[in-house]
Amino acid sequence: MEDEVSKQDTGDIAATRMPLPPPPPEPKAAEKTTFHHAIDPSFSELSDEPLRLESEQWDITSISALGALRMLIAALQELADAMGDVPPTPPISRPITPTDDTRRTSSPEASLSMNIGSPEAHPHEPITVRVGADAEDPALQRIAIARRFFSKTAPAFNIQDYLLRLHRFCPHSPGVYLTAAAYCHRLCVADLMVPATNRTVHRLALASIRIAAKALEDNKWAQERMAGVGGVSRTQLLNLEVTLCFLLDFDLGVNGAILAQRMFLLQQAARQGLGARRKLPANFRLSLPFRRRTNSVV
Repeated sequence: MEDEVSKQDTGDIAATRMPLPPPPPEPKAAEKTTFHHAIDPSFSELSDEPLRLESEQWDITSISALGALRMLIAALQELADAMGDVPPTPPISRPITPTDDTRRTSSPEASLSMNIGSPEAHPHEPITVRVGADAEDPALQRIAIARRFFSKTAPAFNIQDYLLRLHRFCPHSPGVYLTAAAYCHRLCVADLMVPATNRTVHRLALASIRIAAKALEDNKWAQERMAGVGGVSRTQLLNLEVTLCFLLDFDLGVNGAILAQRMFLLQQAARQGLGARRKLPANFRLSLPFRRRTNSVV
């Protein structure tokens, strides 16, 4: 009898120490719960609406991926409207003879794409900065390789339709879109290496999003799919990525403060038209000021 009581007491003590098992799953309730909601209930509270920033101090964790993308779209479109059409810089050297191993390849994802047309730059124009005694001025080289972002003609669809479709088939995180905005601010506003026009913003945004995803994320969309959805060949996408990295001096690191600041500054530049500048005349030739650097990237 004492042994039975002792066992019962021991069982009662163990029961008080062991946590209760979770309730059984409810299939109907599970259908209403997304993966993100199960991880973090606050995910559903993120705003899909673009924010109009009045300060560099804002909470970047309050915006959803779609909201961040819409902020990028609005800023790029406003910049393009303010800038007008800017012709690309002529190439600084004659393109090399094409070879068989650099032929354009087709993408099986072409059915998903919004083709953005042919690039202004010849397929074999340089995409890297050369150094040495016989090399051109690195500043001129960087401006010349920026031709990669120009389309021969503006695509038939605007940047909003293009990026929303990209997000539909290849969605990314809010951080990727905010980082892409930071890259666009540096190239279009801070360093003035790539003018934001209706002929450049599609390729620029695609390359910025792709490099931002590679810099921040472990899991990325396949190159073939990203190129197909983006309306370019795999070779063109790779060239855009390399060009972007060289123009950014491979300085791709960001943090929360940089993302908040750059998005605010990009919106400010868009609202002010890059310093209250009106549309450029049709006969304008690209001669952008460039921040000279003493050290060249190999």
